Amino acid sequence: MNTSNQKIFIHCPRCGEATLEPATKKSLTCTACQFVFYLNCAAATVALILNEKNQLLVTRRRKDPFKGTLDLPGGFAEPGETIEQSLIREIKEELDLEITHLEYLCSAPNTYPYKSVVYPVTDMAFVCKVKTFATIKARDDIDDFYFVDLAELDTQLFGLSSPKKIIQHYLKVLSQNQPPVFP
Repeated sequence: MNTSNQKIFIHCPRCGEATLEPATKKSLTCTACQFVFYLNCAAATVALILNEKNQLLVTRRRKDPFKGTLDLPGGFAEPGETIEQSLIREIKEELDLEITHLEYLCSAPNTYPYKSVVYPVTDMAFVCKVKTFATIKARDDIDDFYFVDLAELDTQLFGLSSPKKIIQHYLKVLSQNQPPVFP
């Protein structure tokens, strides 16, 4: 369990006593009632969307964590959604784009610090095609968006770690002409 989370989660959600103690990397146990509290990974999606010039769509974060840094569009899966449904919903909410095709690329571990809690996340990345860019606009938690040549993309401008890893993996796949990724 992340050390910073040990300071946040003190009271047992079952009995209310201030007796939660670290048990494993991802759990705390209540010494009063033996309840085990798990902080499992959240599922999140990431879209790699290219325009007709083969430029990657990147966004600028409107909110913390990492407000003002670059990001790839996507977001957290909601209860009852598949990962694919989540990605389609997030891209519509954030950019008003309609995904017409998506193909799994890779996954990457991430952490998401939010209001003093550090959440473990598994980001699942997809290469996506959209119906049209005519409707694109920054909405929801997106401050702005850009299309960037892959060769000129500076991954150090991204706040979260997983987009950096995903972009590096994508560039490697492209350099090796490995299927099933399509531009």
